[in-house]
Amino acid sequence: MEKVRDYQFFMTLKDEQMFCEALRTYNPNIYFLDVKPSLDGDVDRRLVGDITTLDSEFFSIVNLDIISKEELSRCYKLRNGYYHFYQLGRGQMQFLRSLPDVNVENCLQQGRIADSYEADDDEEKVWKNKVYSLLKKAGQKVYWYYVLPNGTREIATKPQHKLVALPDAAANYDGKRGNFMIHNRAMFVAEGITLEEIKDNPKLLY
Repeated sequence: MEKVRDYQFFMTLKDEQMFCEALRTYNPNIYFLDVKPSLDGDVDRRLVGDITTLDSEFFSIVNLDIISKEELSRCYKLRNGYYHFYQLGRGQMQFLRSLPDVNVENCLQQGRIADSYEADDDEEKVWKNKVYSLLKKAGQKVYWYYVLPNGTREIATKPQHKLVALPDAAANYDGKRGNFMIHNRAMFVAEGITLEEIKDNPKLLY
């Protein structure tokens, strides 16, 4: 039976570098495949150890102990001359970057890791579980900040489920200057931030 799951996060470039390093310390055969559609079908040019070296928003975390480069080079669909490499599969996990919001200045949108695996495939479960474990270990709890229709400001008492902020994101998007971590338009702050410290961002209130 196939299992599907995902986990969301906030990361800056500094956080991405740290996360990539942690993954490759765990297993040097783990790479990131740039899956943004392009005219380039060469897998070697798409594989990197550090995603901050590329501008792409879309990656697949690839375990070359499980899927070879030769196999990977065949995992695509060709549409109008553009190579669309698969993001999910055996030996692969989807990685969508957390990026500055294009519409709300000084705010950071969430990214996501997702995967699927067969329940009886222990080899897959072990390494994919480790990826999530490293993310959670590096991450901090985040809390929903919201303003009620009557103007009352609140921070949720419980952390958001399946959403974390890595240290640099938590420090640099703390809501103190209207600079929030946001999931669509929902605002989040790291543990320890108080209502008195937060400055509202008008673009996120209406």
